[in-house]
Amino acid sequence: MFSNQLLAKFATAETPFYYYDLQLLQDTLSACADAANVYNFHVHYAMKANFNAAVLDKIKQVGFGADCVSGGEVKKAIEVGFGKDKVVFAGVGKSDKEIIDALNNDIFCFNVESIQELEVINELAQTNGKRARVAIRINPNVDAHTHHNITTGLDENKFGINSWDLPLCADTLKKCPNLDFIGIHFHIGSQITNLDVYKNLCVRVNEFALWFEERGLTVKVLNVGGGLGIDYHNPEGQIPDFTAYFKIFNDFLEVRPNQEVHFELGRALV
Repeated sequence: MFSNQLLAKFATAETPFYYYDLQLLQDTLSACADAANVYNFHVHYAMKANFNAAVLDKIKQVGFGADCVSGGEVKKAIEVGFGKDKVVFAGVGKSDKEIIDALNNDIFCFNVESIQELEVINELAQTNGKRARVAIRINPNVDAHTHHNITTGLDENKFGINSWDLPLCADTLKKCPNLDFIGIHFHIGSQITNLDVYKNLCVRVNEFALWFEERGLTVKVLNVGGGLGIDYHNPEGQIPDFTAYFKIFNDFLEVRPNQEVHFELGRALV
């Protein structure tokens, strides 16, 4: 990566600075897009991984959406040109102002972390004369086999709605006139390198999708999150195997007609 030409260029550059290989980024994005397009999968970039404007511009150009976990990220995504219909707002602790701003921008959907958040978004949507598309983040109790501090899909983790609270969640959705339920959302952890983990996730996604359908709630979107890891010990190695990654979901998800499968990839892209 660091040729003599680059080293000579760095010798005259003012410090501090950081060097980013945009060609490698483009190659990685193209590989991911090509693999996802085989199955008509939708990819949202997790902006928390790197929100440099030049990086975001490359990601936007390939057609990916934006996965945001703060109002600032939602604003940034729209400012750099991501389509509002491809912006997803996830994360715990969304403020009223952040929710209202996202409502005013008519983003694709909110990934909702709790029953209380459903009620807040519905109330704010009513007050502001808006409707909100929502997906329910479910804690599937799937072990990501990654570092304990970055697992997010076990019962003991704070993220998402646990299975025993889903009946109340379904009842709440039916009582919130300004919410449009569009699907279910999962994210079981970060830096996942054992792809077999995703087979277990698919089994749970299928079960929960059927559960909602049986209660009259149509699941249009299956958002399986991200978490695909990279090899920090071999930074010059090959880019992630997106073909194998997406094939697992194609093989093990039971996707019904008119359903979409969405992903939220971060460090694996950048």
